[in-house]
Amino acid sequence: MQRIWKIGSGLALLAAVLSLRTAFAGDDGPYAPLKLYDGSWEVKVSVPESKTDHLVNHCAQTGLFYACEQVVNGKTGALVVFLPVGKTASGAQEYRTQPLLANASAAGDWGHLTIDGDNWLYSWDSRDGKKTVHWRVTNHFTGKDKIHFEVQNSEDGTNWKTQSVGDEERKN
Repeated sequence: MQRIWKIGSGLALLAAVLSLRTAFAGDDGPYAPLKLYDGSWEVKVSVPESKTDHLVNHCAQTGLFYACEQVVNGKTGALVVFLPVGKTASGAQEYRTQPLLANASAAGDWGHLTIDGDNWLYSWDSRDGKKTVHWRVTNHFTGKDKIHFEVQNSEDGTNWKTQSVGDEERKN
């Protein structure tokens, strides 16, 4: 009887591992859209000013996590870690995100990313004194090589003020 229990427990563990591996592997897994970030990009900020930066993302999946080291104009800026956490009721993929800055400053709370087709929404909160400021970045992909983005913030989570607008284009 004990041997049957051990075999049953082993099979249950194997099934759990295989189902996790299937859920996080392959082109249909949650990592597929994140792979779009890998490579060199030209970032043109049109609002508030006309500015161009060169961004290189070195991205890799490391087991459950996906990470991108971001190099801006030749200097490492951050390592952004992505953790898939599930799907919304409408089928969009959700992640938690954590930027780790190159200056080794303390990491904040995890942010959120929701990918719904070509529309990506990053959101997080920051503190300005005693006040919480809500932030969001919307990315709209037009193909795998172009992104239109807007950075906005809000004090109440309802009324949003646009801080910058721009476009990214792959330069590989």
